[in-house]
Amino acid sequence: MKFQVFEVVEPRFPVNFSKSKDVYDTMKTYKKSDREIFFILFLNSKNSMLDYVIHTIGTVDSSAVYPREVIRSALINNASSIIVCHNHPSGDPHPSEADKEITRILVNACEMVGIPVLDHVIIGKEEHYSFADDGLMKRYIDQAKETLGQASINF
Repeated sequence: MKFQVFEVVEPRFPVNFSKSKDVYDTMKTYKKSDREIFFILFLNSKNSMLDYVIHTIGTVDSSAVYPREVIRSALINNASSIIVCHNHPSGDPHPSEADKEITRILVNACEMVGIPVLDHVIIGKEEHYSFADDGLMKRYIDQAKETLGQASINF
């Protein structure tokens, strides 16, 4: 049995994010992993990373994500907003349908408690994919706000 070992380079704080490439550059050390690893990056109001956690370590092609635990971690870390991030061991950073669905669910759940999800970045071998850059985050956020607005009216 072959095990892949790689050195993790911890981010140097403070880390400021202004674009998705900043997230990729900060977390790209995990592109070498042979398992999916899902991260939560906790940001302050100036989009500086306060800290990050490994939410889950999955298999070669999936990782479980628990919205309740994502929110719990964000609250414990006093995050103003979060960015979620995971790697694709295949090297192809394009999102699966499951990636799109969990992102939509996380945006909805986090909007309810006032912690915006700014982006979901997928780390590939040599490139990355950003839901924000592709316009999906805006669509999911708009949908969540519309749903929340309807929920408050019907409450």
